[in-house]
Amino acid sequence: MGGRILTRDTALRALAAAVVGAAVVVGFWWLRSPEATKVKVGDPSPELELRSLGVTEKSRLSAFRGRPVLLVMFLSNCHLCEAEMPEIERLNRMMLPRGLVVVGVSADEDRAALQRFVQRHQVTFPVLEDPGGRALREAWGSWKLPEAYLIDASGKVAAVWLGSVNWRGDDVRDAILKVLPARKPGAPW
Repeated sequence: MGGRILTRDTALRALAAAVVGAAVVVGFWWLRSPEATKVKVGDPSPELELRSLGVTEKSRLSAFRGRPVLLVMFLSNCHLCEAEMPEIERLNRMMLPRGLVVVGVSADEDRAALQRFVQRHQVTFPVLEDPGGRALREAWGSWKLPEAYLIDASGKVAAVWLGSVNWRGDDVRDAILKVLPARKPGAPW
């Protein structure tokens, strides 16, 4: 009888572990799918008006209307953000001549940590400050950083990336090429 209870107990524990594991996998997938975002492809991009790092006055996302924008939301203490920032900066330097504007939005509450992050990665694109991510949550529904949104020149969201992104991948390149003005001879991509 003792062996039978132990076997049943072991089976129940295994079943419980499997259910919890499946819930974690499904939850992770759902949180990282574009359907999990408030702002979807085809939606007009919500406005953001935030202070730019190193500048006293606020900047508006709509000030870039007429140009395609890659909006990158991050935290300086996020390991995925840390790993991806060099690739985002590379993309910025390569695509700026083609007309792509990269804009970062940091949810860092610690400005000194953000400044060190920007200096460490030699970030040259504008970085807006949203301490605690309040504006990102309200306007974009963003709370699972990193997130990135490609916005076309008319202000509509053209692509959504959640979590880790291969910034050298074909899907990223193809999405960016679709929103850029016609290629000039000798320009990258």
